[in-house]
Amino acid sequence: MTQYIPQNVGENSLWNHTAASIPVTKTLEESLQADVLVVGGGYTGLSSALHLAEKGASVVLLEAKGFGFGGSGRNAGLVNAGVWKSPEYVEQQLGQEQGRRFNQAMQDSPRLVFDLIEQYRIDCDASQCGTINIAHKASAMRYLEHRCEQMQKIGAQARIIDGDTAQALSGSPKYRHGGILDPTAGTIHPLKYAFGLSQAASTNGAKLYQDSPLDKLTRQDNHWIAETSSGQVKAEQVVIATNAYADDHSQGVRESTLPVYIFQCATAALPPAVADSIIPQRHGLWDTRTLMTSSRVDNEGRLIMSSAGSLSGFYRSIRQSWMTRLRNKLYPQTRGIPWAYHWTGQVGVTSTKLLRIQVLAPGVLAPAGYNGRGIGPGTVIGKHLADTLVSGNRDEFPFQIESLQRESWRKSRAAYYEYGTLALQLIDSR
Repeated sequence: MTQYIPQNVGENSLWNHTAASIPVTKTLEESLQADVLVVGGGYTGLSSALHLAEKGASVVLLEAKGFGFGGSGRNAGLVNAGVWKSPEYVEQQLGQEQGRRFNQAMQDSPRLVFDLIEQYRIDCDASQCGTINIAHKASAMRYLEHRCEQMQKIGAQARIIDGDTAQALSGSPKYRHGGILDPTAGTIHPLKYAFGLSQAASTNGAKLYQDSPLDKLTRQDNHWIAETSSGQVKAEQVVIATNAYADDHSQGVRESTLPVYIFQCATAALPPAVADSIIPQRHGLWDTRTLMTSSRVDNEGRLIMSSAGSLSGFYRSIRQSWMTRLRNKLYPQTRGIPWAYHWTGQVGVTSTKLLRIQVLAPGVLAPAGYNGRGIGPGTVIGKHLADTLVSGNRDEFPFQIESLQRESWRKSRAAYYEYGTLALQLIDSR
């Protein structure tokens, strides 16, 4: 059996390199019946399967390639609360009551992630050390102060830190203006976490299959029939959890987001004195630049940085060179140290920058559009989907359920993101 790893040709993913073992499950080669079929083996799909199984529902999960093959195995591993947009923006988009419920669920997401890690003893280098949204210039503090006030109003423990504290916690002479520290957030090895969720779901009785892409989904006698090349699943309800990696068989989910890319670069383990001088308390950082950049140091002393864009073709040298120059400015103690790892992930972006829970047909739900923040939200949505599917009560579901939304001019707009980030990186290199 082929065991897929979340890596593209020519890439060298740190997460793949350091994931100790790949869960082995068989390809679907039989006909099964289940209460719920889950399509997609990322955080949302695996969390849905786990929480459904915990509640006694029979569940089958089909993953086209391997667990964590998509964005769940290609991100930077920061477990943040909320979404990219502010709580105030969320309420403006969704309405006060719906926005309040959305914000509360998202604010609580790191707690669920770390509780699951503890409950199931998931070995994923978890550290609930906090994360910092850090200002890259003085004028950004006005935005951060306003955002922090909004976070505190919904019960967040987040607080503003001053410039001296920001510089001390980041280990960077450039991050000297301040930021928002959220002590409930943290960092993980994202691929190990996905693997751990798959093991927990399987232990609770979920039937999980890799190398089992969905070929066809049809309605028959109040049930859904999912067909693969060598098997079939009959289910009452379906969760399509493919997000940015949706294909033509995902009932239109592909068209509901813009395909946008992120990339990461990581060093080998740094000399101890250098590693200790960068983000010494091991917070996860992300800054307020137009081209947002995140930084963290893992348990082995590797510096991991992330930003927007792909590393395909000739883009790789341009983006890696830009990231190296930025790294040398932020952390001059790393000057001359090469990158040892580099990889790319795809992100589903929506026009509102808010995720969507879409009903595609009776009994078929499809979350999509995490906009680059999937660890906490994906885990939380999986839990709430399980609660709703088992109880049948949508009144307690904290997210708005809507019909399928199709992003217009998605390929052109995705190209705008890709070439726009490249242009900014080229300009910044001068």
